[in-house]
Amino acid sequence: MTILVTGARGHVGGQVLAQLLDAGEKVRAASRDASTLDVPGGVETVSFDLENPDVRALDGVRAVFLYTRPQGIEKFVDAARRAGVEHVVQLSSSATLEPNSENRIAVLHRAVEQVLAASGLAHTVLHPGHFASNTLGWAAEIADGVVRTPYPDARVGAIHEADIAAVAVRALTTGGYRGASLALTGPEPLSFREQATIIADVLDRAVKLVELSADEARERMAHQGLPDGAVDAILRSWANALDEPSPVTNTVEEVTGTAPRTFATWAWDNRARFS
Repeated sequence: MTILVTGARGHVGGQVLAQLLDAGEKVRAASRDASTLDVPGGVETVSFDLENPDVRALDGVRAVFLYTRPQGIEKFVDAARRAGVEHVVQLSSSATLEPNSENRIAVLHRAVEQVLAASGLAHTVLHPGHFASNTLGWAAEIADGVVRTPYPDARVGAIHEADIAAVAVRALTTGGYRGASLALTGPEPLSFREQATIIADVLDRAVKLVELSADEARERMAHQGLPDGAVDAILRSWANALDEPSPVTNTVEEVTGTAPRTFATWAWDNRARFS
């Protein structure tokens, strides 16, 4: 049987694909436009649009790694049921774990969670917090020896995308954790200042940190295409992490048997992306 990986171009989806292949699983990589996928030779690719899903893309599929996208989720669920999919692992967000949270990130991810919960499909929901890969947004500035960020002393439990993928792969390949909601973080909360220092050390390069105001950061993030609601939610969470570091969990180790990778490991693994 086959495992379908949606969002296979993404940081997490790409890791899920690679780790499934390493485990000897039969994998089908999916994106809205399969021609944009860059996958190892021999891996089947398929164009798969949740808003107009072709059930043939799910032919023989036992489990699905689902990148959250509310548009078309009801159609996906219908197609998955008709195709006989047994298990869906959803990449959600820790934002949905916050009580009564109505920020845009939580609302978008919760919409998919709710449809899956009502679908009758066996499913597992992953709730990663701050992605270590978010610091790739500093790459161009680090080349000039600068990191610009608001709330430089906000402390977050940045998680390596490979650890998110490892938990997903465990659920996809064992059939376990059905009905589970898994909060995922890195091993310790680190400030953005500390993260910048670690990256600078890995690159053996001097980096100056410049603190942005919330308004300056909001303008920059909006220019990058993030919707206002998402920008506000992100900045609010960072502001909160000044006084109280974001919590860390031991879920990665509980599920995979291996402690989550440190931020320094992530920086070393991704050093070429800062060149």
